[in-house]
Amino acid sequence: MTAEGIPIQVSMKTEVQQGGERKEIHVNGKGELVKKESSTYVTFTEQLQDIGEVKTVIKIQRASELTIIRSGAVSMRQAYVQGEEKAGSYGTPYGTFETLAKTKHVQVGYPNESLIHVTLDYDLELQGQLAGSYHVAIDVKESS
Repeated sequence: MTAEGIPIQVSMKTEVQQGGERKEIHVNGKGELVKKESSTYVTFTEQLQDIGEVKTVIKIQRASELTIIRSGAVSMRQAYVQGEEKAGSYGTPYGTFETLAKTKHVQVGYPNESLIHVTLDYDLELQGQLAGSYHVAIDVKESS
């Protein structure tokens, strides 16, 4: 069963704690929301400064499990399951790196003012080294 996509606006805010430094990354993009079988797919395109266009797919399997897949200027595939460690990959023009997400918290909610709200907390290892602690908030709203 496939559903027709709903036009959406995605706002993603990522706070990264690396060593003693903290930085925020804000991403906005237009895309579509599609529900297939037991999963919800949020697809959008973002423009990364100095890098280019990246297509992002957020596959929501359950309220405590999701996968983020990115392709284009960078490629990434990472699953997040609350309380679990999941291997993934991060590809750049310089090569592909192994990642490991140690997910502390995943919450997917469906509030009235927004189609979907996701919060995600995890530690990320890149090639076996701690790359940082991440807090991600994603808001998906219907686009007019």
